[in-house]
This record gives sequence, C-alpha cells and structure tokens, in this order.
Amino acid sequence: MTTSIKKIALVTGAATGIGRAIAIRLAKDGIAIAVNYIGDSKLADEVVNEIRMFGGIAVAFEANVGVVSEIVNLFDAVIQEYGGIDIVVANAGIAKMGIPIADVTEADFDRINAVNYKGTYFVLQQAAKKVRYGGRIIQISSSSSLYPAAGLGIYAPSKAAGKVITEILAQELGHRQISVNSVFPGPTRTPLMEKEVSKEEMERIAQGMNLGRMGEPEDIAGVVAFLVSTEGAWINGQQIIANGGGRV
Repeated sequence: MTTSIKKIALVTGAATGIGRAIAIRLAKDGIAIAVNYIGDSKLADEVVNEIRMFGGIAVAFEANVGVVSEIVNLFDAVIQEYGGIDIVVANAGIAKMGIPIADVTEADFDRINAVNYKGTYFVLQQAAKKVRYGGRIIQISSSSSLYPAAGLGIYAPSKAAGKVITEILAQELGHRQISVNSVFPGPTRTPLMEKEVSKEEMERIAQGMNLGRMGEPEDIAGVVAFLVSTEGAWINGQQIIANGGGRV
C-alpha cells in the first residue's frame, strides 16, 4: 500500500464497530481518513494508530453529529487538515431496541432521532455542499428499516429516513458526478449490537441467517469499499442490502 494520498474520506462514528472497520478498510485502499468520534478519544486514537501502523494516513476529529454546528465545524476542520473531502460515509448512529411503540418516551424519541435522523440529514447536507466533484457519499442505514419487527418502533424509523434522503441527493448531485448510495447492514456483531441484544438472542439470530452467521463489521466495510472504488462508479441512488440474505 502506498502512503500517497489518493482521496480523503470522512467516516462518522468511526471509533468502533462498522465505522471503525470502514475507516481501516478504506485506509488500506490508500484513502486518507478523517476518523470522527464523540467522547472516547482513546478508541479513536486506536483506530488512527492502527491505520498509521500499516502506512495509512488518519487523523481523529471529535464532533457530536447530533448538533448541526458541530457537523459544520467537523467538515471545515477536515478540509483545513486535508485540503478537501472526496468521500463521506454517514455511519454514526445509536440504538434503542426491544421497546414497544406504546412504551417509547419523548426523551427516547428525541435522543435517537437527534443522531440517526437529524444527524444523518445534516451530515449529508454538508457532504452535498463540500464533497468535491466526482466524489462519493455513502449512508449507512439498517435492514431493520426494511424488515421491521416488534421492539424496533423507535430505531427502525429513525434509520429509514436515510433511504429517501439518499435517493433525493443522488438526483441533486448528479451534475457534479457525485454518487450517493445507502448500505443496509443486517444484524452485525458490533459493540452496539452486543450492548442492546443478549448473547442468547444473538445466537438465535445467527442460526436463522441464510449463511448461518451474523455479519461482521468487515463485511459492511467491503461493500463500502466497492461503492467508493472505480468499479462502483456506475452505482448511484441505490440501496445495497448487506445482510447475508436474511430477512432481518
């Protein structure tokens, strides 16, 4: 792998889970990474250090994507550091599972949607303004918004909005040769998943998957890597379901 910068990618929520795997995979493809995180700088530094260990380029940037002013400052800081942005992966999200709609509180609703809906919306807005000509925008959604189930009445809707935003942006940014796509991961073994779902339930889910296992963050990272590659250039305005064929 070369240390010369081909492109610059901003990955939100890149300190753990799917975001971490995406950041590391894109860095291995020669892309300089802006590792966005909130709160735990140690985890973000671990990602940056891992990337640098194999000769990649990465810098950590703290920002709460639930606050619009911090999103704007994040993009400006990345541009100041690297000189521009070619790829944005809107990955940051939080979960609240296992709560019936009848039990969802206003506080739960506001907290989840501040990040998953509002945060995604304004990250994509900044991407629309600041990604360079010919760039790529990827929104990480969730297959739970396609195959909703009981207990997902707050999480699934908060992730569903990204599909519509992606389809609209793909039409609005085509004249700048910027492609915009969504990736819908199925159940994926991440710290967030492990926090929300018991080991027994995770095992049950894995056994019910067509391929006999849950997804790993690297599975999703590979899909994103393809979409931002030369080979993925003709894919635009699409929803890529990356769930191993399971309907969950």
